[in-house]
Amino acid sequence: MDGSSSLKWLRPGSFQGNPTGNKSAALLGFPDPPEPKSGSRILTERIKFPEFVPPAVVLPHGKVGNSPSGIACDMTKGKWGPWAHQLFVGEQTASQVQRVNLEVVNGLYQGAVFHFLQGFEAGLVPVRMDQEDGTLFVGGTNRGWGSRGSQPFTFERVRFKGKVPFEMHDISARPDGFEVTFTHPVDAASAGDVASYALDTFTYIYQSAYGSPEVDQTKPTVKSATVSADGLKVKLVIDGLVRGQIHHLVADGVRNKAGDALWHNEGWYTLNEIPAAK
Repeated sequence: MDGSSSLKWLRPGSFQGNPTGNKSAALLGFPDPPEPKSGSRILTERIKFPEFVPPAVVLPHGKVGNSPSGIACDMTKGKWGPWAHQLFVGEQTASQVQRVNLEVVNGLYQGAVFHFLQGFEAGLVPVRMDQEDGTLFVGGTNRGWGSRGSQPFTFERVRFKGKVPFEMHDISARPDGFEVTFTHPVDAASAGDVASYALDTFTYIYQSAYGSPEVDQTKPTVKSATVSADGLKVKLVIDGLVRGQIHHLVADGVRNKAGDALWHNEGWYTLNEIPAAK
């Protein structure tokens, strides 16, 4: 129904977007659930049905998440690096682990997904974080459902050795754009240049058929980029934010003070809500 895989907030009493199970509501004595329109958009339908909770973070199909699997949260207090409270999502088809930051805006979860780890020997299914020593364990298979990793099964671990990669740590929504936090202080000239960034948006058809092409594409303009005094944050003022769409941010031109490029230069932010100006 959603057009692509996603992370969902299972709020008690909420409607998650798939009306297939609606016929069970009467059997259980529940109130009549929403009957959304196929061929619409999630934003359109959730405005009509307030109990409809949209996906917190969409994992764009073919770009991030063909077959997302296990989820682990970093509660290691720094043993796994600077990713406290972020989520790590296994990916079966691509044999990868993606990274997610979340926030709450206007009562709904939303946030960004980034590529993070790849090269595992099979398609990942379980993902577990040892919160005591900061080790990420993954298991996988490509039996019955092919994966980029060609082995029939795998069991691997990843440990943080103390070297923090230059990454976008998180993306956070603002009333007039986004604030991007980096793991290293940035070079002010490159990070303050709007030409270092590119932004596009899209969404999916909300329909009963499987999947969806990307639709309703737009290209917002980065009007300004302001670097914080410590060099760890950049405020992007954007002309053309679109509520309810995925915002794909590429920061290809940004460098850190050593002149290094980002390890991964793109993120996909699901903008369910635009924060109100204070």
